[in-house]
Amino acid sequence: MSYYPPAQGYPGYPPQQQYAAGAPVGYPPTQPGYPAYPPQGGAPPPGQPGYGYPAAAPGAPPPAPYGAPAPYGAPAPYGAPAPYGYPAPGAPPPAPYGYSAPAAGAHPPPPQHAPTMTHAPTMTHAPTMAMGQPNYYQPAAGGPTPQQDAETIHSACRGFGTDEKRVISVVAARPPEHLAVVASVYKQFYGRDLVEVLDKETSGHFGRALHYLILPPIVLDAELIYQACIGAGTNERCLIQTLVGRTNADMAQLKYVFQSKYNRSLEETVKSDVSGYFEKLLVVCIQGTRDEIGHYQYNVEADTQALYKAGEGKMGTDESQFIHILTNRPDAHLRLVFKQYESRHGKKFSKVVVKEFSGWIETALVYLVEWIENPAMCIAKNMEKAMEGAGTDDASLTRLVVRNRTPAFMAQIKANYTAKYKKSLRDRIKGETSGDYRRTLFTAIGEPERG
Repeated sequence: MSYYPPAQGYPGYPPQQQYAAGAPVGYPPTQPGYPAYPPQGGAPPPGQPGYGYPAAAPGAPPPAPYGAPAPYGAPAPYGAPAPYGYPAPGAPPPAPYGYSAPAAGAHPPPPQHAPTMTHAPTMTHAPTMAMGQPNYYQPAAGGPTPQQDAETIHSACRGFGTDEKRVISVVAARPPEHLAVVASVYKQFYGRDLVEVLDKETSGHFGRALHYLILPPIVLDAELIYQACIGAGTNERCLIQTLVGRTNADMAQLKYVFQSKYNRSLEETVKSDVSGYFEKLLVVCIQGTRDEIGHYQYNVEADTQALYKAGEGKMGTDESQFIHILTNRPDAHLRLVFKQYESRHGKKFSKVVVKEFSGWIETALVYLVEWIENPAMCIAKNMEKAMEGAGTDDASLTRLVVRNRTPAFMAQIKANYTAKYKKSLRDRIKGETSGDYRRTLFTAIGEPERG
């Protein structure tokens, strides 16, 4: 659901950076989500905090990246304890009804009736830095530095007209952590905000794609949700794709960034624009308290029967039971439940959801079930939905490409797309787009511009 593959996620935002010789130093960032510059030559001096982090004691482990769980003994992001009302990092979720709380220090039990499974690829989550590893972004060896890329964009936008190909070669081809540094370098060198520059120099679908690409992923998600809720109408599909299925830690970071950027609660913003069981589902997701690794000994057979009795096994549908189980159980456990349900009742669980629900709650639950089963296939299906029929939902297509463009995960998406639709994602996009917009999407998904 975002640039970083499921079960990984955002890199450190704001990442403290290390620069090549000759790069400027000491720039204080003014926008959330962008990096600070340490002094020339590497890390901040001992005892001096980087942007957003407190001074570390001598010998203490480095702070975790923004959006990643802190390594044992390291300070939490921004050096603060969990905000009031938020669960502490690593704390088990509230005990489900009928289950006793686990003993302090108890290890989560394995899923029943199956070998232990790893946490399903849920929404975006950052890889945790190894203990003692410097928390600085390093450009690829031999690749362009952020300073060089900032100069490329500046020269491409200077004077009359814009060299779109040169802009695309940087903005659509670099990872978010690199682009975050480019944006800060650009502002220090040229005194202008790079996002504003690109918004002024470009327009249409192409301009929107560059805007999405240049923002740090978690800042982009906050902006997407805000735009989906504010103004006339609601973009429910955008809310589903940015809120449903995220990890607990990632959701906590999203709520923090949203509150900081817009001075309003993410939950209250969403609640003001949706209603009914769709609202209930999104509110539960926003809490970020799913039992992700199995602190409790859930029973696969019991949950299978509970879902059957809540849907096909009765007149009407117990919507609350579906929402409760699907949003609170570990993904590995739910995959076993889906498999057991199909074995017992002869129907894929996503088909059960389609039969029992309608409207946006149906769309959201189908998305969640498909994400739990196979994230890459889930995104491939949503890309096809954005392109099928008369006309293309370019906003949705751009959002899906930009938020899922990590090379490894995009390779899985392309493979799943080809397997299901018997046509390459590149060829499908080619038939629905044109010009610089097409060139930008091709670059983002790692495809050549040939033909």
